[in-house]
Amino acid sequence: MTHKEFKLTVKKEIIENAGYARQAVRHKVGDVMIVDENMFDMILSGNTIEKTTREGYIRFDKYNFENEVQVTTITVEYGVRKLGQR
Repeated sequence: MTHKEFKLTVKKEIIENAGYARQAVRHKVGDVMIVDENMFDMILSGNTIEKTTREGYIRFDKYNFENEVQVTTITVEYGVRKLGQR
């Protein structure tokens, strides 16, 4: 089984909207967000992502992040071995 993780570095603050007059900064410049391949493809295609939080929601798109993205490919293998008992 193989999957990828994408590390996105925030370049424009991501604000949490909770319906109050003041909005809280959810992700500051320089923070790293780790997303899976499906979320990365949605961001890459230009979609605006809206995720719910405890207090409200956050909205972000590809322009909130640096252009260069780190990718980690993780492979998990399962198997069975014998201890050699008689």
